[in-house]
Amino acid sequence: MGERSSVVVSAGLIGGGDLEGEGRRYRVGTGWLASVSGGHRFFGGDGGPFGVGTLSMGFSRTHVEHEASGEDETLAASDLRVGVELGLTLLEHLRPFALARAFGGPVQFRRSGEERLGGDRHHYALGLGVGADATAGLELRFESALLGERAFVWSGAWLF
Repeated sequence: MGERSSVVVSAGLIGGGDLEGEGRRYRVGTGWLASVSGGHRFFGGDGGPFGVGTLSMGFSRTHVEHEASGEDETLAASDLRVGVELGLTLLEHLRPFALARAFGGPVQFRRSGEERLGGDRHHYALGLGVGADATAGLELRFESALLGERAFVWSGAWLF
């Protein structure tokens, strides 16, 4: 979409984890996720500092198992996010950055046969990341958000 704007369609897998709430603990199983994201570079370019704004909409679906009873239910979520990344281009191909995002969306869950609707405890994420241009249009990224939403994300994108 030009030199300053982009659209990314993503799909991925949920590897599992843990979920706690209302005195219960669940094991999160494998699942899928998909999103559409847009980005716009407000300043910066080939080198030096840069600033990027982002907007995305994502969906996910997995299952959770209550540790005590073995009850297995579906967990589905949608998520609208707006964010900013501020960073510096080093050695022409390496881009460390700081990130800040705000987000929200419903989480749908069944517990003991009853439909539940909820959301995240924190509706923000603060963290750090790094992007690198590999070769032939391949971009690799790693980011870690440790304040608010806690997440580690590895990704690759092929630019065409």
